[in-house]
Amino acid sequence: MISIKKNKLKQGMVLAQNVVGANSIVLRAGTILSERFINLLSNPGLFPNNDIFVTEASYNMLLVETVTELKGHLPEQRTSNVAQLTSSIDIEQIDDENYKTSDDIVNINQEINIPGSLTVNGDIKNCSSLFVSGQLTIYGDIMNSNITAKDNIRVNGNIINDSKSFHINSFNTIAAENIQNAKLNADYINVNQSIRNSEIIADKEIKGPAAMYIQESKLQAGLNIIIGNVKEGSILMIFSEKQAGFIRRLLKIEKKLNEFSQEIAPLQQSIQVFRILREKVNELTPEKRGELIDNIKKVKVKMEKKKYLHEQFATLRIEVRKIKESRSHNPIIVEEEVERGTRVIIDNSSLVVRMRDKGVVFYKKGIIIMGKKDKEWGRLV
Repeated sequence: MISIKKNKLKQGMVLAQNVVGANSIVLRAGTILSERFINLLSNPGLFPNNDIFVTEASYNMLLVETVTELKGHLPEQRTSNVAQLTSSIDIEQIDDENYKTSDDIVNINQEINIPGSLTVNGDIKNCSSLFVSGQLTIYGDIMNSNITAKDNIRVNGNIINDSKSFHINSFNTIAAENIQNAKLNADYINVNQSIRNSEIIADKEIKGPAAMYIQESKLQAGLNIIIGNVKEGSILMIFSEKQAGFIRRLLKIEKKLNEFSQEIAPLQQSIQVFRILREKVNELTPEKRGELIDNIKKVKVKMEKKKYLHEQFATLRIEVRKIKESRSHNPIIVEEEVERGTRVIIDNSSLVVRMRDKGVVFYKKGIIIMGKKDKEWGRLV
């Protein structure tokens, strides 16, 4: 059993001398706050030095649900001592690579690092930093949390934040029902229902069924965007920093190969001299003989580096060719409607949709072309 605990709370109200310090009062979720109790908290003569800590859930007695609301019931001179505690969770180790928790992960302001895959039978809310070295499966929602997983992040519910200041990253696939006010980054991103006011970046593909819709969001993919409906204020972009890096490396290697050819040309004369002289090399002065041998060694080293660069160059050319081909073969498919004003970007070219249309594809042949989806281009669904 792995326990990630901070300020573990007992039932009801306790004097938390061993939890958060002497003379501190802890209120657990669900504690009933009577008027008499609030009056006691309000009296600095009775509790002159104590701090008041509350957990994240609701408090009966005028339905006090937040720290702010609790402060509203106390005199101003007492509210500065009211703070919020981090909840505690218990994470169970199933085997060497898998962990699970039946708790919601809520109000965790410390870093959680899971050395394997994690299954959460609940929600993740207000979690400042969760890192999972395997797959993360959530049978609930993600709200206001920063999460990174080396494998898939599969959310049975929604990813919904109060603002776009929270980041969710996967080195493989992120899948969810709805996404709102979120920043996502992964190789593949699959959304079943909607994306609203979000920034979605996929190194390879963003995909959703015909019924899903995008609104006031930016979608960026390296290869394909296949979605249902695009509402007002959205940007569809085909671009990948990784793929752009391939092109930059290709140009850099090409330049280096040219430099090697220029450097090797004068040194190769030494090889020709060696071949001509052969047995007479020993008759050269030690200085000339040493210079000849050094030049031959330099040529050998540079030729080995050149061979290695040629191999890299060939591999990168294949990748770049795939990228160029993908641009001319419907990289963006809108299954249903695309609204007027939607902006489409493919690499360094841009197009603004002038009128609403249905069942369209966008591809690049010099410029961006907007065409109708048909059986040859689009998905057969």
